[in-house]
Amino acid sequence: MYIMTKYPINSINILNVGYDEENQILGIEFKRKVIHLYFEVPLDEFVAFMKADDIEEFYFDFIQYKYHFDVF
Repeated sequence: MYIMTKYPINSINILNVGYDEENQILGIEFKRKVIHLYFEVPLDEFVAFMKADDIEEFYFDFIQYKYHFDVF
């Protein structure tokens, strides 16, 4: 079981983001009600993602194809 605090995101496609620091798992819930869990995402990458000026651009540039993920 993964324990994540969800952070609401103000973007076109992303509803909220969560991070499990112990297991290095980034969770992204999209507005179309699909959840992606990205594995082996370092804390500093999560922090950079959350601080990005354009979170969706950061997602497409640095998260989407860099990390293995499962869809729920």
